[in-house]
Amino acid sequence: MTQEHTVVRMPRPPATEPRKKLTVFEAVKKLCQCVGLASLILVMNYGDLLGGGADVRMHVPFKLNGIVAAQVMDILLLGLVLWVILLPLSRTKFYPWVKLVLAVVAPPYLIWRMQSLFPDVMSDGLVPIIFAVWAAVVLLLLFRYPRWYKNLTVFGDFVGVFFAFFALFSLISLGWVTRWKPGPYEITPAWAAAPQPPREHPLVVWVVFDELSYAQVYGDRAHDLALPHFDELKQMSTVFTNVQPVGYKTVKIIPSLLTGRTVDDYRFRFNNSFVVHYENVHGWQPVNGSNTIFGDAKSAGWRTAAVGWYNPYCTIYGDAIDDCYFMNLDRIDGLMSQRDTFTKNAWSPLEQMVREIRAPAKADRRGCNYDVKQRLSTDRDLEQHWTELLKTDQADFVFVHLSVPHSPNVWSRMKDDYTHVCNASYLDNLALADRKLGQMLTMLESSPRWKDTTLIVQGDHGWRVDLWDWMPSWTQEDDAASSDQFDPRPAVIIHQAGQTQGETVSAAWALENVHGVVEQVVRGQAVSY
Repeated sequence: MTQEHTVVRMPRPPATEPRKKLTVFEAVKKLCQCVGLASLILVMNYGDLLGGGADVRMHVPFKLNGIVAAQVMDILLLGLVLWVILLPLSRTKFYPWVKLVLAVVAPPYLIWRMQSLFPDVMSDGLVPIIFAVWAAVVLLLLFRYPRWYKNLTVFGDFVGVFFAFFALFSLISLGWVTRWKPGPYEITPAWAAAPQPPREHPLVVWVVFDELSYAQVYGDRAHDLALPHFDELKQMSTVFTNVQPVGYKTVKIIPSLLTGRTVDDYRFRFNNSFVVHYENVHGWQPVNGSNTIFGDAKSAGWRTAAVGWYNPYCTIYGDAIDDCYFMNLDRIDGLMSQRDTFTKNAWSPLEQMVREIRAPAKADRRGCNYDVKQRLSTDRDLEQHWTELLKTDQADFVFVHLSVPHSPNVWSRMKDDYTHVCNASYLDNLALADRKLGQMLTMLESSPRWKDTTLIVQGDHGWRVDLWDWMPSWTQEDDAASSDQFDPRPAVIIHQAGQTQGETVSAAWALENVHGVVEQVVRGQAVSY
């Protein structure tokens, strides 16, 4: 009787490669590949600057040279570090194992680094699954189909060359952005710089609280949220309960409100000119102050003024705004800010990259805290200017666009004070919006012009729950308040000059109609809704 023995074959390691003399060409090629890989690892820090960086340029008041220099430094520095590590290893017998580790780890890591580009696709836990499946495929090729594995490594080398070309494109694009010169962010007329006699003229104050939701302010307010000044305004104003939004993004909504025509696309060119595409109209149309409500008010003899966030009001509409101030100190991608030093802008993204590997949750929290800090700086800077504008009481048409209650949230109802960390909710920022509204009402009602003042308070869109509910700033209070539903209705409250009784308009009302209301006031006509 014979006994059969099963022979177990152990997996073979990657074949060792004979050591070859490293040529200058191969060393340079590997350096270029490492720089290319570095550029892709870091692309989330500077991706918005590629292709001219129009979206970034439109929303920042200062030159981007410091941030560009910091990003170029990071790409080259990380690429050099990778090269210094991999080049000596390529001359050892362990290099086949190094290539195996790179083949297994690099693709899932790059997907993980860039997952915020496609949040709707990358659900929680999907990246680990991708990593496990990819690792299994690579190991299967290595141990069962070595020829295919070799082809995979050859393809990986080709991809590395592609990365090098991507790095070259990135560096050229970043260099191109340094040629951009921002437009003015402040315009100060003589009547705003020196004391003036009291102004005897009707006054329109148009205030946009970014992301002010009708549902959260009046429709279905949280039971523990007090908004006394919105309630006070409601008692002497007309409230619209069924406002039909004009769009989803502020960059299209604001020019729609100012021109009175629905904008469905836009371009901010390298020379700072602004062109838009109107709904159902062929071709692109230039927009500046003269073809907006600012131009109409100025033509009617009104003094115009604007203090705004996010949109470059002084650059685009400055030809028709006498007193203008625009500011946005929010971070650029990668924990960078225009007012931070070069060293900080270069170091912070690299430090954050390491934190994301060691402790992803803490890295997200750190990024959110940085957002809060920068937004708080923006908010305080804007408040200083709109407060001075209303206190001076010399402008006749005043447009104010504020960064609250838009996320990140910078106010704490619990402390009744600003917060410097990422622990507040949308409801907290609503309380801050109410506080600011109270400051405005106090100044306006103390003016001799109050009886001739039209006050418009509105949101540009509703609370975009679907945009924020996957972000680190999202809280349990946000979850409870939103009921996981996006209500697109922005709040719109209009106080006509001399109005003392509250009214409600419950019929569907297009947001663009606010423009028509302002036009009627500027022309001295009776307001009709």
